[in-house]
Amino acid sequence: MADNTNPFSGEMYNIWERNMTQWWDQVLNSNAVLTAMDESLSAQTSARAGYEKSVDDTLTRMHLPTRSDVIRLAKIASMLGERLLSQEDVLLEVRDQLNEMEKIAIQARIEAAETRLEMREKIAVLQARIDAGES
Repeated sequence: MADNTNPFSGEMYNIWERNMTQWWDQVLNSNAVLTAMDESLSAQTSARAGYEKSVDDTLTRMHLPTRSDVIRLAKIASMLGERLLSQEDVLLEVRDQLNEMEKIAIQARIEAAETRLEMREKIAVLQARIDAGES
C-alpha cells in the first residue's frame, strides 16, 4: 500500500535527489565558489594567526607562558623523560652485572674456604705422620 501523504516518496524523491546532486556538482565545480572558499580559508588562517599572536603578546606582557613556551617545555620534559629511561636501563644493567659479580665472589669465597679446610685436614694428617715418625 503506497503512502500518498509523504511528498518525498517514490519518484518525486528521486527527482529531487537528482536535481540536488546536479546543483551541488555545479556549485562545487564552480571556480567562483572555489575561489571564494580559498579566500575565506586564507582570511580565517590569517585571522587565527593574528589572534594567536595577540594572545601570545598578552600572555608575555602578563609574564605567563605562551603556547610556544609550553610546547618547548613539553619537548624538554619529553627529552628528559627519554634520558631518564635510558639511565634507568643502564642502572638495571649495572645492577645485574653487580649481582652476577657478587654471585661469583661468593662462590670464590666458598671454594677458598673449602680449600683451606682441605689444606688444614692435609696438614693435620701430615702433622700426625710427623708426630708418629718422631716417636
